[in-house]
Amino acid sequence: MTLLESIIASLLLAVTAVVCLDATRGAAALQERSTAWTQAVSRAESELATVSSGGLASSTTRISRRPWRYGLELIEVDVPMAGGASFRLTRLLEHTP
Repeated sequence: MTLLESIIASLLLAVTAVVCLDATRGAAALQERSTAWTQAVSRAESELATVSSGGLASSTTRISRRPWRYGLELIEVDVPMAGGASFRLTRLLEHTP
């Protein structure tokens, strides 16, 4: 093996290592975003269950209730997330007077 072949092989190995590290970084970032969305969905579903059973929502979520049609009520739960994003869960429930 000549010196030129060794240099080329080392360069290819280094490029491959950089690509693998970048892919790992991207996967970790995707997992963090997925975790944040999963927590937001879980929190919104919990708030919806609390509100629909007559309880009070937490102070960080926004709840919107309005009558819809034929005895139904539209409930929207808006959960703020990091970075200015928010998750909105909308459900139709039977109107409870």
